[in-house]
Amino acid sequence: MNMMTEFKSFVNLQSYPVARQENLTRMNEYVLNMQQVNVDSKKRKNILSIENFAVRPGELVAVLGPNGAGKSTLLRTINLLQPYRGQMQLFGQDVCHTNKTLLRRRSALVFQETLLLNDTVFNNVAKVLEFRGIPANKIKQKVHTALATFGCEHLANRSARSLSGGEAKRVCIACGLVADSELLLLDEPSASLDVGIRAEIIEKIRQSAQARGSAVILVSHNFTDILHFAERAIALFDGCIVQDDKLEMLIRRPANEQLARLVGMDNIIPCRVERGSRGYFIKLANSIEFLYPGEVRTPITACCLSGDAFYIDDTTSSVPYQPGMVTIKGRVERIVRGIGIYTIWVKVGEQTLIARVPQSHISGNVYQHEIIKLAFHPRDAHFI
Repeated sequence: MNMMTEFKSFVNLQSYPVARQENLTRMNEYVLNMQQVNVDSKKRKNILSIENFAVRPGELVAVLGPNGAGKSTLLRTINLLQPYRGQMQLFGQDVCHTNKTLLRRRSALVFQETLLLNDTVFNNVAKVLEFRGIPANKIKQKVHTALATFGCEHLANRSARSLSGGEAKRVCIACGLVADSELLLLDEPSASLDVGIRAEIIEKIRQSAQARGSAVILVSHNFTDILHFAERAIALFDGCIVQDDKLEMLIRRPANEQLARLVGMDNIIPCRVERGSRGYFIKLANSIEFLYPGEVRTPITACCLSGDAFYIDDTTSSVPYQPGMVTIKGRVERIVRGIGIYTIWVKVGEQTLIARVPQSHISGNVYQHEIIKLAFHPRDAHFI
């Protein structure tokens, strides 16, 4: 695919009037509906294998997964740039029986790579609107608004080839959002951006999408991007969706150990389970044992405990004791005193646990090498 073809895919040309598009979308429950979609190559089978994935109008969805999981392939497939097998509907229309170019032009894909023409910044963004048939007297204002939104209006007369990586990325984002597309596909939008402005740019994308009612699928390795952006997330491993849930559930109750490690679960402890007359008896690798009050889907190999599930168990603690709490005694190995939070590494047997405790819950000081008691409620444990 040459540069101009990629650029045209990026700007997503279209000829449908905006009002007509809005009416079509309102008639449909989903802007995207994929069923049994598979992507293969000569070198590798099942690059992508999606049983079912649907996105509603205005929904903000994040995509998590390690390198090579198929995240970029998923976006390119949705944008109809990647051959596939299976069924897919865009904006309520069956892709196989609809003009694919017209469907593609109703969405916008911001590639991980910066794809800009050898022209000025202004003209790069303006061409998105020119190709869509926007009247010339409206283009100037829309371009300047888009550039100003993403902090690059001062670059309008610069050559796109002279931009830094971060500047080029912001211009690409402006190109993607200038046309008010119904579906935004964002592949690593914060890549190349300075750390200090990443959160601001992601927030502006979120606000812009919500103001227009656009659905967004965002791929990012930066977990902070995802936390600030989406309520729903899918986890992709080896081309397959292993979990599709609220973002909080992916973080606190991941589907498997791979995902637990990807989202940075603080404590992943080997364990086994025994069923008794009173319920499930959990035995952790560091000699911790407790009765779990709910159901456990066996077999399990590990117990996940978020660091914020712990509190320090002593007579001066500001957190009241609750029946059924599990108490653990260990030696403090390390303490990091953050803003309002203490992160404490505690050696328990052969296992080191990480606890993140609000400073307000600690009445005195905690010292390295000190013996302390941690406590958690069994309901905060998650098994994989």
